[in-house]
Amino acid sequence: MIGLRLVAAAGTLALLVGAVRLPADPAVLMIGPLVAGLAVAVVLATGPARPGPLAPAATIGAGAASIALTAWLRTIADPGTEPDAATGLWILLEPALLLVLVYAAVRWSPPRAAIASAAAAGTATALIVQRMLTGEPFLSLLAASALWLVPALVAGAAAWYLRWSAAERERTVERARQDQRLSLAGELHDFVAHDVSEIVARAQAGRMVLAGDDPKLATLLEQIETAGVRALESMDRTVHALQQDTARHPVGGLDDIDALARRFAASGDVAVVVDRRLPGGAGRENGAVAYRAVVEALTNVRRHAPTAAKVSIVLAEEDGWLRVTVADDGRGAPRSKSRASAGLGLPGITERAERLGGIVEAGPREPRGWQVAVRLPLGQGAST
Repeated sequence: MIGLRLVAAAGTLALLVGAVRLPADPAVLMIGPLVAGLAVAVVLATGPARPGPLAPAATIGAGAASIALTAWLRTIADPGTEPDAATGLWILLEPALLLVLVYAAVRWSPPRAAIASAAAAGTATALIVQRMLTGEPFLSLLAASALWLVPALVAGAAAWYLRWSAAERERTVERARQDQRLSLAGELHDFVAHDVSEIVARAQAGRMVLAGDDPKLATLLEQIETAGVRALESMDRTVHALQQDTARHPVGGLDDIDALARRFAASGDVAVVVDRRLPGGAGRENGAVAYRAVVEALTNVRRHAPTAAKVSIVLAEEDGWLRVTVADDGRGAPRSKSRASAGLGLPGITERAERLGGIVEAGPREPRGWQVAVRLPLGQGAST
């Protein structure tokens, strides 16, 4: 991330120095390359893996600026004489930067944003040639723009293929994980549960045959039987959860969070408050990630904040984002290191959220307690 920001800063500085040392003639021809270069810098600085809404907006802005410049040069400005070397460099730099924006948009942006931003940058690339053609027939102008559109189509196709390949790898890994879960569930059900059932049966038999005259032995065997029954119940729940994880639909969604909060509150002395500020749905994938995030946060409350008296769960929509916040009031100083590094659940939630273009943040809150916040874009997941 830092390396990309350094590249963005260095590229921006190089453009500014070039504008001063090697200006184009006329200078207006530098507007398109400068705007496109700044857009590339924004894309790199925000991070290709998590572009957010700023990168597509910068790409669309660069495409619109280039198209407007082409229209102005066609209708008002005089193309003039043959450009010198510096001016030719600026003319070629603009479509090259626009191709980078096309690639980045298709490769990393959410689907709707990718279509809009790639279309804007690709159209601008195709129209640049119109600045250099005057008095040509319409079909010649159309053919020239079609030819200049080819590099943008190639860049978009290459980015789409890499995006599809990455998604296919993720699907392959997920299928392998599902197969492992099913295999583990089968082994728990067929072998481990059988052995535990045998332990329970032998403890019951021992109580009837051996412990009639020995109260201590009877108590011990009863404790063994009770522990075995609890182990069987826990194993049943584990097998059920493993089998649910392999289903094609999510285990839970936004509509299941209230029931989850009630079960958590009933199992202890913690008050759980759910605050919903959602005017509509958030989509199946977003709902699944939000539900899993709440489950993980509540689990960490039970594990690391036994003194917590209240947990607040907020589900809200803010500027096109779904925000899910789980905060507790655990007593004492926040133990950021132990809480943040506990378990593998939070990294898994972070990975799922980032796959949808979201962000997960966790840390201590003032004056005490801990907070987990998940932000997910509603643009791509709201209708699924």
